[in-house]
Amino acid sequence: MSRELTDLRAGVVGTGFIGAVHVDALRRLGVQVAGVVGSTPGRAAAKALAPVVESYEALLADPTIDVVHLTTPNHLHYSQVKLALEAGKHVVCEKPLATSAEQSRELVELAERSGLVHCTNFNIRFYPLVQEARARVQAGELGEVWSVHGGYLQDWLLLPTDWKLAARARQGRRAAGSRRHRLALARPRAVRDRARGAGDLRRSGDGDPGARAPGRRGRDLRLNGGR
Repeated sequence: MSRELTDLRAGVVGTGFIGAVHVDALRRLGVQVAGVVGSTPGRAAAKALAPVVESYEALLADPTIDVVHLTTPNHLHYSQVKLALEAGKHVVCEKPLATSAEQSRELVELAERSGLVHCTNFNIRFYPLVQEARARVQAGELGEVWSVHGGYLQDWLLLPTDWKLAARARQGRRAAGSRRHRLALARPRAVRDRARGAGDLRRSGDGDPGARAPGRRGRDLRLNGGR
């Protein structure tokens, strides 16, 4: 049974930069933000984004909350998505869905079995410039796209002490955040295919930006820019 957006009540987990963006976007859509969970109740209260919920477990236990938005550090996504699905909540998870292909595959399979609405947030796909580029590729204006180069320019990774670099170093992972955006733009199904173990980004299919145009010369597509 479908429901109007304005009938939904959402909970946002994470009160950093992206958490605040999700709260604002939900309100612009007319969705009531019923509560937020921060790393501590005090930090969440200091942001004054929405009513503070003491813990993630308390948020999931609230039967009036329909959907959970996860904007937490990457290494928390796997366990938090599982708990949300088990609690019967729809889930919007910030990228990456998890920190390994195995964990991502497990979450996708669990979400699909649940019958709940679920997605990983790749917002840049919906920018007008990106939509126009996709339409031109699908129309065959560029011919067969056989190579995609990308650049993502942002100043918040300028210094080695910037939070994301330091956090990834502590967690033993490479700083690959912006590359996920470029991968998603180059081929919307790429992240899903990699999670399922396909690992072949050259394969094209119906509706993909990399769909082939028979008889046309190949082109090199460059994606440059940032926020």
